[in-house]
Amino acid sequence: MTIGKYVRSIAVVATAAAALALAGCSQFEPRDKRFYYRALWNFSLREDLAELDSEFNGVDFGHSNLYENLLLTGGQDVPAIEERARKETLAFIATKPRLNPNEEAIAPTYMKLAWRAQNTFDEAHALHRATYDIAVSDEPDKDRAIQDVLTYYKDSEYAITSKQLDHRRLDAFPYSKAFRQRFPLFNATIWSYHYLQVAVYDPLLAARDLAAKAQAVRPILTTYRRYLDQPPVEWTFMPLTAELSPQFAARYPEIAHIFDNLHMLHDNISDILTSEGLPTWEAKRAEIYRLVNHYYLASADATNPMIVQGEEHHH
Repeated sequence: MTIGKYVRSIAVVATAAAALALAGCSQFEPRDKRFYYRALWNFSLREDLAELDSEFNGVDFGHSNLYENLLLTGGQDVPAIEERARKETLAFIATKPRLNPNEEAIAPTYMKLAWRAQNTFDEAHALHRATYDIAVSDEPDKDRAIQDVLTYYKDSEYAITSKQLDHRRLDAFPYSKAFRQRFPLFNATIWSYHYLQVAVYDPLLAARDLAAKAQAVRPILTTYRRYLDQPPVEWTFMPLTAELSPQFAARYPEIAHIFDNLHMLHDNISDILTSEGLPTWEAKRAEIYRLVNHYYLASADATNPMIVQGEEHHH
């Protein structure tokens, strides 16, 4: 047998072994995707504020690309994540994509591992998009429109709780901070995404017309792009909605909580995929689903110990 045939044989065996391991993790998981809330303001951001919309399309690539690479490298290969995967994300963002990418094509292995967690992300991301569209549109009753999409979102079995969760406690599991400590540049890049996602709400809602909205978000885009060039590794915690868009958070507290909880769940899953304490794909999947089911989904609200009670604040 030639060296080339030997290498190809090893590759085939490794691929088959990975496929079998993944099949064991993903058996019998139904996929029940839900269509987004339909309204006249759908795609207003894409049509009227394309510069900001393209940045969010780039963000969609980043999380999926990270999870796929963490899973396939075992979360140990620093150059593979900090250099190759991060730069792939930055290169995609630089293309200013006009459409959001197909995340299942970017991260097929991760999607098979934890599809239900990804669907939880997808529905919360759709809520993000809906609120941007409403803010940019000429919808005359924005409060009613936002309440409608919130009601639609909360009707899903994949809805993240709208209660304020204790993010400090959710960031104190044995594996917590594994990702940010091993991959500080990519972690700071992820938090830069979250900065952009929540910082634009107050300026968009305050501006009177489309020209003013485009002008209002320009300094935020400038800051965001500076963060991509020079990731803010000095940050010790993810950006929070109430800190960056306080008027939006006060006006729509349930939505602000959902977005902060969503971003915390992203951090948790990054840590799980990085952790050596969860060495197998099956162990990582079990922990991801334990977190989602017990702490994040609204269906756990009655027994969720992470919900902040009363007026207690942790940030």
